[in-house]
Amino acid sequence: MGDVSSKGPVGVQITRAQRNAVADRIIQLERSFYGRGPSSVKVSVSQDEPVSLVVLSIDSLTAADSVLSDRGYREAVLRHHEALHEATRADFIGAVEDVVEARVHAYLAQVHPTTGHAVRVFIFADLGDSLELDNLPAG
Repeated sequence: MGDVSSKGPVGVQITRAQRNAVADRIIQLERSFYGRGPSSVKVSVSQDEPVSLVVLSIDSLTAADSVLSDRGYREAVLRHHEALHEATRADFIGAVEDVVEARVHAYLAQVHPTTGHAVRVFIFADLGDSLELDNLPAG
């Protein structure tokens, strides 16, 4: 059987091989930025408009995050990850754009401070739409 792909109305076609490559890149980036990678990563694609790619990282909390969460400082874990997501957004967007060969219109990321489930959502744009990286502050 050939490579199964998802094709949405904006012409973005994401193959199974690309989903696997995205998972590998997310694991590499999380290891690089967080000092450890998740225990596993699941990638799914929505074929509906807008075309979106959802990456679920399982067990993505660091040892320090787990200590904070276990001792009631869940808001600190959320703030820590919000700052990391903002500081590394260009890296994650760039990695996905390189693999998928399409521009990301919007990027959202969040972590659950107790379970360690982290989700990253990449929404793809039509040509001419504003792009996520175009809106980043210089720095």
